[in-house]
Amino acid sequence: MKISHCSERSSACDASTGAEVIQWTLGPGKNHHLYFTTHSVTADDRWLVFLSERDGHPNLYAIDRRDGTIRRLSNNASGTLRSYVYPLGGLTGLSKVSPCLDPFRNRLFYIRDDRIFQVNLDDPEPTERSLSSLPAGWYGGFTHISADGKTLCVPVTDPRAFAEERTQWEQLEHVPSRMAAGGLNTRLYFIDTETGAQRIAAKIPFWVTHVQFDPAGSLRMIFNLEGSGDGAPLPDRIWCLETDGAFRPLAPEAEGEWRSHENWAPDGRSILYHGSRDGRAFVAARTWEGELLHETAIDGVEFWHATGLPDGRRLAVDRRDGMLSLIDPQPGGVQPRVVDLCRHDTTIEDQDTHAHPITALHGLSLVFTSDRSGDCQVYEVAIPGPDAAPDSESPRQAPTV
Repeated sequence: MKISHCSERSSACDASTGAEVIQWTLGPGKNHHLYFTTHSVTADDRWLVFLSERDGHPNLYAIDRRDGTIRRLSNNASGTLRSYVYPLGGLTGLSKVSPCLDPFRNRLFYIRDDRIFQVNLDDPEPTERSLSSLPAGWYGGFTHISADGKTLCVPVTDPRAFAEERTQWEQLEHVPSRMAAGGLNTRLYFIDTETGAQRIAAKIPFWVTHVQFDPAGSLRMIFNLEGSGDGAPLPDRIWCLETDGAFRPLAPEAEGEWRSHENWAPDGRSILYHGSRDGRAFVAARTWEGELLHETAIDGVEFWHATGLPDGRRLAVDRRDGMLSLIDPQPGGVQPRVVDLCRHDTTIEDQDTHAHPITALHGLSLVFTSDRSGDCQVYEVAIPGPDAAPDSESPRQAPTV
């Protein structure tokens, strides 16, 4: 088996909670796990996939969780492809928003130079396979694969919506208005992962940057309306794509409300999101039909992202004060229980430095990224059981890998 880097694994005790935290990478430059709408750890707990610029260009790597050795999976030597949140990328290179792991079949999909590639993590010598092509120059967003592994969704947006934006924030401010004025759209491509055959599942008349299939396998999908106007998020952030190609908002947003970072609950029974209304933060869940299942006000805990745990109840959040925590909503309007896991202390300086906590499929640990050491590195911390006390006095051991 080809090894490109020896193990970089180490562990340390978190000073705030006593939890043992694994550090998986120590390479130079940026190292970060995949976006939280996909997975970074395979279902068999064998591989942890991450992006790294350690060899001079962004490429994809897999850590063998048994011994920590690292294998390079992709062969990019052309820098970063321009896309959502990476406006300074070029016309060629690896799309850093594109990697999507099929965790049940140990396959990885990604875009390079307007082509979709696939690689099998279990191959003794992982080899890229060109799967399909995309329209040249269109701007990509985060991709996702269906539960059965047969369909990859790739959102791409008309390049005429983009100009000389140099930051993500400039993109958010200007792209939506250009799309509206020019009648431009985002195409949601569905790619057959065996044959490479493609079809446009829908043409969406606004900017789409996040897509996610129902994990229960229905092929229904949620996606977002991206951007801001007059310095505030645009209304009706969360949308639903039916299997017949029809699309609609999940549920209307109330006056003074904004929602963000939608993601399916791991069991597919609800759609989770967070937001605020009249300045008060909340986490919430709705059915596919838009019925509100619960909404819990969060006082005193400000965070960037919230993702569901496999138990269908708790949420992992990367707090703005530098702590990773679990939020356990309580019935009857009672304040949620908050259990601190460890500190992330990342700077949130750019997209690559976001903590983006994501739970491994077994539900026993949480993978996150931090640049607290000076460079972005990939970390992991154990998740306590649902009855853990809402304090940090009991040390926890590192996840078994």
